Amino acid sequence: MKAGNETQKDNIGWKFFRFIKYNKTFVVFLIVLISLVIYALFGQNGLVERISMQNEKVELEKKLREENERTDELHKEIEALQNSDKKLEEVAREKYGMTKEGEVIYRVEIDSNKNIPDE
Repeated sequence: MKAGNETQKDNIGWKFFRFIKYNKTFVVFLIVLISLVIYALFGQNGLVERISMQNEKVELEKKLREENERTDELHKEIEALQNSDKKLEEVAREKYGMTKEGEVIYRVEIDSNKNIPDE
């Protein structure tokens, strides 16, 4: 003799299979609907893919703005170098260590290992 719990489980199982047997159209519709939802979420160009692409688009637009700003700064620097002898001389001295005729450059190296005495 089966316990009351086991007969109830068997009864639920039979009810489920009987429901599927007599409601095939509903079951097919349900399977198709679930498949469409899964495809819409995870398929090619699905919701998850679109969110990922949107995030990538935002990052790329930010990088583009930064690069455009950098390009504008470089164009301004080029214009300053073309129009100002003082700016050209400043860059030549700083970047390339160039000097005027007869000018001497002294380089002072500071030893970072020396301890500075307390005052």
